[in-house]
Amino acid sequence: MPVNDNKEIEKNEDVRAKNFELFKKRYGETPAIDPDEEEKYWMGEANDGEIVLYIRNASPSGDLRLNSIYDPSYEAQRWAEKQDIINRRTTIALLGISTSVYLRALYVKLRPDTTFFVYEPMEGLFSFLCAFTDLSQIINDSRIKLYITDNQKARIADEMIHDLATFRPEAKGIITPFYSDNERFTKLCNETESMMGSTQCYQADRGRNALRCRMYAWNHMRHAYLLADLKKRIPKDIPVIIVSAGPSLRKNVEVLKKIKGHAFILSTDRALMVLDEYDVIPDAVISLDAEKSSDFMNVKVAESIPVICSYQLNIDSQKLFDDRRIYYHALSYEYELIGEKVEAQNGLDQGGNVSGGAFTVCEFLGVTTIILIGQDLAFLDGKHHADGRTDGTPLGRVKEIKGINGDTVISNDMWIGFRDFFERQIEMHPELRVIDATEGGALIEGTEIMTLEEVAQKVCTGDYNLVKIFDDLPVAETDEEYLETVKVEEQWIKDLDMIAKNCEELEQLSRQLLNISKYKDIGDRAAEKKLKKMDKLREEIYTTRVNSLMEEFWIEDLYSIPDYTFMVRNNEEAIPVFESAMKFFAKNPEDCRSLKKELQEAIDQGKEDYEKDKAAITKK
Repeated sequence: MPVNDNKEIEKNEDVRAKNFELFKKRYGETPAIDPDEEEKYWMGEANDGEIVLYIRNASPSGDLRLNSIYDPSYEAQRWAEKQDIINRRTTIALLGISTSVYLRALYVKLRPDTTFFVYEPMEGLFSFLCAFTDLSQIINDSRIKLYITDNQKARIADEMIHDLATFRPEAKGIITPFYSDNERFTKLCNETESMMGSTQCYQADRGRNALRCRMYAWNHMRHAYLLADLKKRIPKDIPVIIVSAGPSLRKNVEVLKKIKGHAFILSTDRALMVLDEYDVIPDAVISLDAEKSSDFMNVKVAESIPVICSYQLNIDSQKLFDDRRIYYHALSYEYELIGEKVEAQNGLDQGGNVSGGAFTVCEFLGVTTIILIGQDLAFLDGKHHADGRTDGTPLGRVKEIKGINGDTVISNDMWIGFRDFFERQIEMHPELRVIDATEGGALIEGTEIMTLEEVAQKVCTGDYNLVKIFDDLPVAETDEEYLETVKVEEQWIKDLDMIAKNCEELEQLSRQLLNISKYKDIGDRAAEKKLKKMDKLREEIYTTRVNSLMEEFWIEDLYSIPDYTFMVRNNEEAIPVFESAMKFFAKNPEDCRSLKKELQEAIDQGKEDYEKDKAAITKK
């Protein structure tokens, strides 16, 4: 049979209009049609009648063909079979949609809980493809997320990181055949890899302590406040200066005295020691870390200012700012305990550092002008922080990157990740004006470069009474609301007893099903009954809020947590599923008991402090 390699197919604008209509309905925008699309691309027909996409003059020998001219679906299936992907929930970052044949092959091969983030570097190519084939299945499928337009591409890293943080899947980057490496796609893969690594380390090393800090906060909300209430008061035209602790801070720190009263000066925790040296009093400090010592904030200039903090701020720091805490970054747990007034922010990307947290606070407050100082993200004369302390030496490979002054500076993987966060946020939020007045360090793409003196003269020209803005904020909880919170926590303790009991049964069922998978057939009726029993026991666990809490903070190996949906279509799939499930359910009762003990201690401490406050009021 001759190959139809030279037969060019005509566009069908009705097909394109249908695809565009569906795309706009789901994504809120329409891909742009390249006015020169016919000079750039053409569509041929394979032997079996499928479409074959060509890019004109894109290879040394002429046109570049993106898929097989014989049997595209069969060739794509063979390619998909060669992809090395383990049998657990997976998120795929796919570079290139081609004719969609490779995406479809992966979709069929992989588990039905696989999610695809499809990055197409050529918007015009996708629009051209839409004129030749019905893409309705791909456009409408909730498991497939397309990133075609510039607006969509600006959000892909943020949305993929949210997916990874929420579902904790495996993640894999795949390049569709005949696509070349793409710098932006490579950066996306690096960012998500870094995020996954840091999340796993955080869970093992710091997750439990972070939860202890949250439990302290839940039981001491009567003297605290909520950022959601500050949001209602903050002037939307006020510039916010985020003061970070990079080594360039000493170059311009005294200019902040001129700016006081003309902007909201928000200091990061570690920068406070330098501000204290120069007697610069910020309007607030921000701190997020459960591990960072309260010593950084125990300085004179912070004695009367509030701390904007995560619920998992280190307990000593919470006590230091007892009646000056303004909480943000509420999760679903705070929403259930304290109510909708907390404005939950699940999956919030803060860039892994306190300056990133300050940036997200600015976004939450609705301000549109953000000024960065001390945001070096690089060494200066060998120093990593302006306070000169040796602790906090950044980890990761040392690299040269582009500097703010057009030169190169010495940075590292961790700081580059922080830089990428700022660049991602700036690209996602074109309404923000972000000025980098660090006067040194790494270049953050998308920022305006100014000196802090120029900022004082040209940007911070209004007058603002920040003390009045913070005065008389409503407390986060009244006494009555606190007692209701305790009732919810006490129900969680009962739920932990139920989870432990169910897990003991689930371990036995997993063991029995593992034996069936090894020596009989997982499709047997006996296995079906046991699977239904497992589903019932697991559903009881998954309907509790405290189980989500355990998974997010308390279970140290987050990748040991079984998938919510067991993929056991055959014995080969079932054996590793039940092996890992048996190990998890054997250990989980111990985790339930240890969390129950610490939650009860936090409740008891809160009650004791509540009674002391009541006694003090009575004595007055």
